[in-house]
Amino acid sequence: MKKKNLTRRFITLIEIMIVMFLIAMITGVVAYNYTGTLEQGKAFKTKAAMEKIRAIIALDTAGSGVEEIESGWQDMVRKSPLANNPEELMKDGWGNTFRVRLDKGTNEVTIESDKYKAYLEKHGNKL
Repeated sequence: MKKKNLTRRFITLIEIMIVMFLIAMITGVVAYNYTGTLEQGKAFKTKAAMEKIRAIIALDTAGSGVEEIESGWQDMVRKSPLANNPEELMKDGWGNTFRVRLDKGTNEVTIESDKYKAYLEKHGNKL
């Protein structure tokens, strides 16, 4: 009877390190793409909130005029039936409260967010 020569193949340390390196690379790419998507989502939420606030202010001031917008815009949003969650609506996608200003010459309402402005400067007006 002849003995069979059994050889066992073990995983080497180099092979394990290569697999771990590939997993780290894939995770890094996914995390990088995910971060960009989060920023884009925050910018989209901010833009939508700005439009909604502008509509609320326009509806509220349509009959009475635009005197106390800068100090009273938050009360307008809180009272509006268009705002499901007024406290969240008054904040941009990054959690900062909007600044609302009225241009006295043109009676145009400006809604600003520093983070949204920085996002647009970095990524252009792509949204």
